[in-house]
Amino acid sequence: MGTHELSNCPRSTLRDRASRLLGVRPEIGIQPPSVTHGRTWNRGAVDGVELSWGTPRTQAWLLRPAGHTGPDLPAVLLLHGHDGVKFYGKEKVADGPDGIASGTAALRRRGYDGRSVAEGLVEAGFAVLVHDVFPWGSRRVDWQDFPARAQRAGLAFENESERYEAAAREHEHGLAKTAILRNMPLAGTILREDLHALAVLRATAGIDPNRIAISGFSGGGARVVHLLTCADVQAAVITAMMSTFEDIADGHADDTTWAMITPGLPAVGDWPDIAATAAPMPMLVQFAEYDLHFGIDGMREAERALERAYTGSDSLNTEWYADRHRFSAAMQSAAARWLVDNV
Repeated sequence: MGTHELSNCPRSTLRDRASRLLGVRPEIGIQPPSVTHGRTWNRGAVDGVELSWGTPRTQAWLLRPAGHTGPDLPAVLLLHGHDGVKFYGKEKVADGPDGIASGTAALRRRGYDGRSVAEGLVEAGFAVLVHDVFPWGSRRVDWQDFPARAQRAGLAFENESERYEAAAREHEHGLAKTAILRNMPLAGTILREDLHALAVLRATAGIDPNRIAISGFSGGGARVVHLLTCADVQAAVITAMMSTFEDIADGHADDTTWAMITPGLPAVGDWPDIAATAAPMPMLVQFAEYDLHFGIDGMREAERALERAYTGSDSLNTEWYADRHRFSAAMQSAAARWLVDNV
């Protein structure tokens, strides 16, 4: 049991204030939605099934070790990142019934050493749920629904894929503005959808609901931090998404997704402090030394803040990689090994 569960704990107060700014009341439980099952498949060491829920429909894949018939499995809710690509969501980190999505091959090579993150976790013995969230993948905005300004930004490109992504990139600002005006930040909409996915995973037959971890790279790491403000899990991995708000404001905001920027949140607590509201829950934070999304001083200060929050506990692990902003094969393997030891 973490100390954040004590009503007089400062982290409990921070957790409550942060979750409410994100538009979630932590005392209100999220019930699992009705789930529809689609196609099933086997590919080598992985069995998969399509899932969908909600209105509009969220598409997801649940992956397990092939042929598993033993005890309930530990599981990972794998949160896809931003990646500058909104046409795809779950396809960036997992393969579905049709194999790797053709439009993600270059992204996989650039950001993931060509690997399926989900497959590595399944090979380590986990069930993995990966789902789309607004506005990515099956929850993306259709071209005809982009406002004229976003469409004009896209029409500067001849390639259809580049056209869509340019429009979606421009439209993210409008989505964030609209969300703020409706008192539900974009990060809060994403958080609610992630909470529903976590509820689906907990309620899935063959999954141990007491052995669930969450993991995400880049924008997926931001989603992990937000989930930790209002959900209790066994462990969490945050990859290449840890610095301070001051560092981000000092020249890095333009490269930062609105999924990490919530009005009022910096006044409540700094980014590492918000992540640490889950302490002493086991947490792995992976830093990329040459990550141009953050400054090295900001990342080092965030690491020190996490270490202060975890004082007296050995359940925080931080790792540094001489790499740029990506989730390399070495980082993926290290994360999988750490999860095996902590879930």
